[in-house]
Amino acid sequence: MPGMKEIKSRIKSVQSTRQITNAMEIVSTTKFKKYSKLVSESRPYEESMKNILAHIAAGVKYEKHPLFDGRKEVKSIAILVMTSDRGLCGSFNSSTLKELEKLVKKLKNKNITIIPFGRKAIDFISKKKYNFSKSFSKISPEAMNAGDISIEIVDKYNNHIYDEVYVIYNKFISALKYDLTCERIIPITRIEAEINSEYIFEPNTEYILSALLPRFINLEVYQAILNNTASEHSARKNSMSSATDNADEMIKTLNIKYNRNRQSAITQEITEIVGGASAL
Repeated sequence: MPGMKEIKSRIKSVQSTRQITNAMEIVSTTKFKKYSKLVSESRPYEESMKNILAHIAAGVKYEKHPLFDGRKEVKSIAILVMTSDRGLCGSFNSSTLKELEKLVKKLKNKNITIIPFGRKAIDFISKKKYNFSKSFSKISPEAMNAGDISIEIVDKYNNHIYDEVYVIYNKFISALKYDLTCERIIPITRIEAEINSEYIFEPNTEYILSALLPRFINLEVYQAILNNTASEHSARKNSMSSATDNADEMIKTLNIKYNRNRQSAITQEITEIVGGASAL
């Protein structure tokens, strides 16, 4: 059984750890509120954009566009994978990287280029020796410019460097829930709305689609970054909250053990004094 000195040292160690986890929980809570608000504010715009795209898709059923219709043969694929720069957020990063491995295995006969966001993804990809683009690998998800990313992947798609583009990220649902999502963003899946009237496009259909579709992809990348960042801080906040609660429970248990040992030591001293006095 550990002595009182060892138990006291252990209590101080756990208290120190608790201070760290509690501070990290407060920081993550502040960042979580910021990004969850951004996600909530941007979703109506995303829904409106999808609604517009659905109506346009219905109006151009017979019009062909590379970003809509894709290519007959798919040889090269880009995968955007979003993780965090730091850990201490539970299974947030490991689940994402497992999903990446699953997708790479599924597409093993294709030429795959991975575009990583966050140090955890970069470290994992470097360790696995996957082929990856370094264009945005040094920028954290929080500082990411979605416009630059979307412009690059659309240009490379138009220049036949990429034939398809996927994104893996965590979609923010609530403070306690986020869903790991893997979806194709290029070519865009046609979602057609039911319309009773015909549209007239000015100056022409090609111009409208060429202007709208890259903007839609930009929005999809931006939403993925926001959702993933909000989910990251949610995961870290919840993880640090659990760690703080566990530390509190451990401190409580150690205090009880310390008090029992102390009481036992006092009782033994009294017994020895009484025994000594009786002997006299």
